[in-house]
Amino acid sequence: MDRNKIAEKWQDTLINQNDFMQKMMYECLQGCIQTEFNKFINAKEYERTDERKGLRNGSYERQLQTRVGSLTLKVCRDREGAFKTELFDRYQRSEKALVASMIEMYASGVSTRKVSSIVEELCGVSISKSHVSDLTKQLDAQLLQWRNRRLEEPYPYLMFDARYEKIRENGCVVSKAFVVAVGITKTGIREIIGTWVVNSESYEAWDDCFKSLKDRGLHGVEYAVTDSNKGLRSALQKYFQDAQLQRCQVHFMRNFVDKLAKSEQSEGIRLLQEVFAAEAKSEAMIRVQKVKDFLNLKKKDKVADWLEENIEETLAVLELPIEHRKKMKSTNMLERVNQELKRRSRVVRIFPNSDSCVRLLGTVCQEISEGWANRTYLTLDK
Repeated sequence: MDRNKIAEKWQDTLINQNDFMQKMMYECLQGCIQTEFNKFINAKEYERTDERKGLRNGSYERQLQTRVGSLTLKVCRDREGAFKTELFDRYQRSEKALVASMIEMYASGVSTRKVSSIVEELCGVSISKSHVSDLTKQLDAQLLQWRNRRLEEPYPYLMFDARYEKIRENGCVVSKAFVVAVGITKTGIREIIGTWVVNSESYEAWDDCFKSLKDRGLHGVEYAVTDSNKGLRSALQKYFQDAQLQRCQVHFMRNFVDKLAKSEQSEGIRLLQEVFAAEAKSEAMIRVQKVKDFLNLKKKDKVADWLEENIEETLAVLELPIEHRKKMKSTNMLERVNQELKRRSRVVRIFPNSDSCVRLLGTVCQEISEGWANRTYLTLDK
């Protein structure tokens, strides 16, 4: 045939035979199995030679998923049952790589629906959302080991924060807290040392969190940054009586501003910032009086009383070395963590259960913590 005739034949085959590629793939892979078996017994079909190493014993069928669909291949069998084709091992390795990629996509914030669509587009195989969810459960063993690891080193500095996620429970959607605990070692390295999902930030919930940290070996705590949650602060003092508690200055500033009229906020913020900029507690308390005078002038007696009652909780940071104060006066260090958690959880919107929340957000925390491992956050005295 001339080239035009050949082209016409190919076009006719490709257009009119929908399963052409599937048949071609089948013939190719079946030929690979046959060649591999011939090499194994050192003889072709019906060939009699002195070098033969075995006898044929029929074949069995096995399914193989490929980009062009599911193929039913015949796998040759020898009398002793010793032959094993490498073809399926290769595909199994590819399948493991695909599964690992699906899990990584999910952990990176790709929804199960999108993961399913991507796999179907790439592989020609339909994967349900529930199957993707089941595969991600492979993260559990690794994550559990990380969450329960022993805390061998002392952690002089701690920091705690929580964000709320929507989770299905008993047919309803409820809001639960995803809690993150960060510790800074004596060498100045940050680690996420604890993650939990709790029903609320009650004393009982925090007590369970601190008990688990204590059981895992947490020790050497000298200073902790928290928000104003009384349950958190009470539980922390129960297990680490000697630790100084620093109330987050950023949270405190927000609480303070919310108590002022809009016209009063600018001056109130300036005066409170001067308090936080003091280099010693005695100096800070002098500046606190200026804030109180301002509040009394504006007839904000209740706000002045609130300030006097709570301001000292924000000044524990002044006992630290000057070079540590900027990073340890608030929980701002956890804002970057919370942004990443929000980015990942926004894709899910509503978690089907608490375990799935721990699985996804815990994996994100592990990833962040491992990224911190080689970076010094603070220089502490050894």
